[in-house]
Amino acid sequence: MSKRISTELICIDAEQEMCLNGVLWKPDECTSKTAIALFPGTGGEFFDSLFLFLGPRLADAGYMTLSLNRRDHGSQSGFHSLAASAGDHGLGIDFLVSQGAEKIILGGHSYGTVTVPFYVAETNDLRVAAMLLYAPLGDLRSGSIKICGGIEKYQQIVKEAKEKVASGQGSDVFLIPPMVEGGIPLLQTYSIFLDKRGPESKAVPIDILKNISHRKILGVRDPADPYPATLPPSQEKLEAANSDLVYFLLNDTRNGNLDADAHYFKGREEEVLEITLNWIRANKEFS
Repeated sequence: MSKRISTELICIDAEQEMCLNGVLWKPDECTSKTAIALFPGTGGEFFDSLFLFLGPRLADAGYMTLSLNRRDHGSQSGFHSLAASAGDHGLGIDFLVSQGAEKIILGGHSYGTVTVPFYVAETNDLRVAAMLLYAPLGDLRSGSIKICGGIEKYQQIVKEAKEKVASGQGSDVFLIPPMVEGGIPLLQTYSIFLDKRGPESKAVPIDILKNISHRKILGVRDPADPYPATLPPSQEKLEAANSDLVYFLLNDTRNGNLDADAHYFKGREEEVLEITLNWIRANKEFS
């Protein structure tokens, strides 16, 4: 890296006695009025390895970059709704605008690729010029069916969750299986399970993207990514949902084998950075 970059830990007031922690990388000389905001996935934090790699390097390229937690970060993922969590993107955008940005590229990893387009579709926030979708999910419902052990077990959980909500026990918590073998089971309330993973859930990017127009979108995935909602035919369905999506599938470096590290692009961060910067620079309207 060549430019002088300042790094600042920040805390944004989200009210309700809640603070969103993050880190801002800012070049001494911003060569662009476009800034980038990055948001993590399920169980993720603003200091996840992918963002700690990308953030200072995007700033070195002239783009002020913010990595920020939503209210559902880390262990809080099972306790906040899609709509409430996605609303936190607006706070990140407000912050970057207060720092001098005029256009925002809104980026997310994994579940962040649900909340980012959901926010844009719900608000049509004109400050958002483009979106970055790292390890993009297609349909969280179908992924949930797989991790729950198939449609019958999934339907049993849905039935139990609906009964709990109907009886006023929707805030009770339970565990669902991990997203990949060897992972950590997910703790969440029954009401949030239905909100994010139930059959009527809106956490469905292949539907959300149909309602977004006039914004460029970049998707990047490692073919070794085993997370269910990223698996084929998610790419095809996402591309069909929005013609503005440019989807980069990295070369297979694992001979067809799946590896949980691929979900986080471990060892391939430089490729992701290069793809991201080339794509941004190719779009002169926001580069």
